Amino acid sequence: MRLEGIPSATHNVYAYRFEGQDGAIHEGSNDDEEHGAGRQLLRTIVSRWYSGNKLGPRRFTHICDVGLSAVKNLLNKG
Repeated sequence: MRLEGIPSATHNVYAYRFEGQDGAIHEGSNDDEEHGAGRQLLRTIVSRWYSGNKLGPRRFTHICDVGLSAVKNLLNKG
């Protein structure tokens, strides 16, 4: 898999999990030749609770920031 924004990358690993309209959970990953990487990536889950305030599109920035911070903290403990 190659991404236009990252043409020099040799591996692009991704993972996903979502609930379908039927309520079934769908998940998958692609290691892009980095054996087991996609399954590891899927272990990063960010949860949030609705506080009554609509955050709009900036909620995605917050979600990504929290996920990245968690991964960095985990790496620093190693």
